[in-house]
Amino acid sequence: MVALDIFVVLYRRDPSASETLLTLSRIDFQALHIDVEVYVWDNAREALTSPDMGLLPFMCRYRWSRENEPLSKIYNTLLRLSRGEHVVIFDQDSSVDDTFFRKLVDSINVVHADLFVPVIWHEGEIISPGRLQWIKGAALRGVSPNTLLPVGFTAMMSGLCIRRAFLVRLAPRPFDERLHLYGVDTRFCRDVSNLDGKALVTGAVLGHDSALRSTVDPQAVLQRKIWLWQSWLYVFDRNLLEALAIRCYVLWKILRVSVGPRAPGRFLDVMNEVFR
Repeated sequence: MVALDIFVVLYRRDPSASETLLTLSRIDFQALHIDVEVYVWDNAREALTSPDMGLLPFMCRYRWSRENEPLSKIYNTLLRLSRGEHVVIFDQDSSVDDTFFRKLVDSINVVHADLFVPVIWHEGEIISPGRLQWIKGAALRGVSPNTLLPVGFTAMMSGLCIRRAFLVRLAPRPFDERLHLYGVDTRFCRDVSNLDGKALVTGAVLGHDSALRSTVDPQAVLQRKIWLWQSWLYVFDRNLLEALAIRCYVLWKILRVSVGPRAPGRFLDVMNEVFR
């Protein structure tokens, strides 16, 4: 029997409208020999009363916050509250099935690893896992199940399974709480590689709707880029040279969105927002 704690973070979304929770509710975890406990964090919720959680046919713990708490802080808080041997993290819109968990358990039982990473697709392309080439993520060629990822790998958080014994090595806060939304996964993967953690690709597959890739409104795209650039300042700060280099690169990115008649932002305004 594999013990899994599942974290699901909602953002102004009723649990009954979460694709992740709806699909989790249809899975017979007992038949898969999984002892599961689900932790739901309802972020930026205005209501003071907890919604009906009867849709989940297994142990579920519900927490909510009126403020829009950073994902890193939420993950660290839930880690302190949970006790399972492995932790699986999902966003609110993942469609999962018993095949996902069957392949995950098969990998856990076959290979000793610290992270178990699904393959994530977006519009016909694999966007996770990848490999970090300085600050740019690049696709990994020939990703196959039950193979270890190279040093410098990257992986998105949704569907990621982490062995709790490894998280102890990253204590007391495995996730960098300077990061709010963007960069939480990249920083975590860098920290894992720095500790020689082993990350295994499972046979599990997820689809993902990337807001940064699918948003078309120029101002909305610019705002998300600003959040991304802000995160880089904390993701890439291992030494003075890296910190200086990332700031130069961010300034170049700001210049690119500030030049031309259709530029969505002005250089000084964007720079002040990024470096505030």
